[in-house]
Amino acid sequence: MRVLIPLVTFAVVFILYWMVRHDTAGLMSSAPPAMRDYAGIALGIGFWLAAAWVATSVLAVTILQFARRRRTQNKLPKFLIDVGAIVIFFCAFLVILSQVFNYTLSGVLATSGVLAAVIGFAVQRTIADIIAGVSLNLEQSVKIGDWIELPTGLVGQAVEITWRTTHLYTRDGRLIIVPNSVLIGERFANFSAPQRYFRVARGISIDYTVPPERVVGILDSAMKAAPGVLEQPEPIVYIDECGDSGIVYSMNYWVADYPESFVISRRVVETALTFLDRAGISSAYPRRDVTVLESGPRHIDHAIDVAPLLARIAFFRSFNPASLERLARDGKVRELPLDAVVVREGETGASLFVVIAGLLNVSKADERAGQRSVGRLVPGDIFGEMSLLTGAPRTATVTSAAPAILFEIGRDQLEPILAGHPESIVALSELMAQRAAINESILALWPQESRALATMGVAAFLRERINRFFGRATAR
Repeated sequence: MRVLIPLVTFAVVFILYWMVRHDTAGLMSSAPPAMRDYAGIALGIGFWLAAAWVATSVLAVTILQFARRRRTQNKLPKFLIDVGAIVIFFCAFLVILSQVFNYTLSGVLATSGVLAAVIGFAVQRTIADIIAGVSLNLEQSVKIGDWIELPTGLVGQAVEITWRTTHLYTRDGRLIIVPNSVLIGERFANFSAPQRYFRVARGISIDYTVPPERVVGILDSAMKAAPGVLEQPEPIVYIDECGDSGIVYSMNYWVADYPESFVISRRVVETALTFLDRAGISSAYPRRDVTVLESGPRHIDHAIDVAPLLARIAFFRSFNPASLERLARDGKVRELPLDAVVVREGETGASLFVVIAGLLNVSKADERAGQRSVGRLVPGDIFGEMSLLTGAPRTATVTSAAPAILFEIGRDQLEPILAGHPESIVALSELMAQRAAINESILALWPQESRALATMGVAAFLRERINRFFGRATAR
């Protein structure tokens, strides 16, 4: 119906225009010349306007069918139809001036150019808004129903996009009208694109005394338990910073749409505080520790206080403070460059190493792959204790994966301490047995003693081995 009426009108006008111009019925020959001229001009104008109407109708039907297939939700079809109609009727106007009134198009275009320049200066801002509106719809950067944030921080839902303006409806019920040129000329965030779900982050500060892995587990459970949080993408906890009052943990989760984020965020925070309270953990409060000391000379201290570092490692917890201080004094700090080999698999060794800083790779020989990586060592780890305490060869090759600092303890430094504190041998053998329980190579070290190992148990076996290696009688 949209095309049928213009087609019928065009056909009727075309027949009348043809009859008048060629006088097929002989009716115009008897009419006054002025009437013939006016009739020809009127029918000529009607002919070209009807042709423009038909072209506009065909364009509108084509655009609307395309929009239905694309299921677009914005004003783009209406924009394109209006722009196409303006262009078509402007062309029809030029044809009428040329064909009906016999004006030369060069003069008409020159006159229209001057007129367009005058009008352009007068309505420059309006034209910029219109062009920006067309650009917004063509780029599909904003659609009806999208939630966008302006550079000023204002957030609203796009409810209408006209030629000149975009209408935003805020959460507090206000209607904000933004000129399209302002919107497209600044950076804005679209919370509903490319998909409607988006990420929300909420931070919470927890005291340094609480283990981070415990806090991460609690917050992760809180996000998954809060109603409205999407299962995919999966929620995740980050550590944003180490602040003055505590560690700031960031709960990152996804919600289905922007309006729901506020209620869901409240639920997430409430659930997180509840779970922390039930675990006996409270949020950190702002505080500062002020210590008044006499100012001394300022310089960079390159010395490493090894004894406190050793006290934090389970291997050395059976040693008293005096023994740790003695180890720290007699041991050796080694600084390694990248790719330095610390120990090689199969070699004999009489020292253990404590990783103070850096990262090291652990690899074992493999007949098919050459060297096979079996793990990494980080600050606080130790290695080489089996060779030091039992005389067994090195079971793996250790190489620095980054510049590292190690503390080396040899047999000569450890033997006097074990002689004065035999109870340390019991604690060390039990700790080594726990470590060896996950190391399949422990049974491959001494195949001739596998029967004794099965009879005595790993801890007793290692204790006897340590005593024998250091020349001491076995304590039963």
